[in-house]
Amino acid sequence: MITPVTIVLLVIATAGMVLGEEQCAANINNDAVIKSCCCLGFNNTNFNANSPGVYTIGNFGGRKCSKTKVYCDTTSGGGGWLVIQRRQDGSVDFNRDWVDYEDGFGSLTGEFWYGLRAIHTFTKKGQWELRIDYTSAGRKGYLSYGDFQVGPATEDYPLFISEFDGVTSDPFSTHPLNGAKFTTRDRDNDVWQNGGNTDNNCAVHLPPGNAGGFWYQACSHIFPNSYDPGFGIFIDEQSYFATFMELKIRPKDCTV
Repeated sequence: MITPVTIVLLVIATAGMVLGEEQCAANINNDAVIKSCCCLGFNNTNFNANSPGVYTIGNFGGRKCSKTKVYCDTTSGGGGWLVIQRRQDGSVDFNRDWVDYEDGFGSLTGEFWYGLRAIHTFTKKGQWELRIDYTSAGRKGYLSYGDFQVGPATEDYPLFISEFDGVTSDPFSTHPLNGAKFTTRDRDNDVWQNGGNTDNNCAVHLPPGNAGGFWYQACSHIFPNSYDPGFGIFIDEQSYFATFMELKIRPKDCTV
């Protein structure tokens, strides 16, 4: 039985923190407050000095004295990535309601979903890119998108994604997802009609069942939040049953 894990996504108000306290240089320890994951050495010869792990970002959402914990990937594709989702062993139940997907759940060092509210906060300013790393049949692969943004709660967190660059077909292209609203089992924002039936929520009915929350539009062929022990994580309709998956974002101007 899958046991939910208490969310470790924490936004902490710290009265003594002011602008300028964040560090942005090589050889940063995990106790330091940084401006972004880019500060850990993106495309810098010293970036390996900062290992992947949990770090603290300051001035979260542009607010002074506000910090949040994130997991930074310092190695994939040059580093600088802020991980927003990870699936690897089925230890966390992703078949959840809207409020959980909005707030975030899981453990930053294990399986987790970072939270729609926080993802919107990060991507509402500037230009961001998305990378999806996965392992399927023992082989690693990735998908990347040069433009990624999540809209506000008032619009049900719409997805804006484009500029695909990957070694396989684009699973988001089956049903174009630009503008697609987020759907969960208890809030159906997709446009699938299911022949006019009232039972038409993609988050509930996509294979292999209980697909979890995501941007589905008319039921897309990428289900990174679905998990079944017999199938792994179903990515698209071709051949990708992943046993590991990470979604991560970074600013397009990510530099040290």
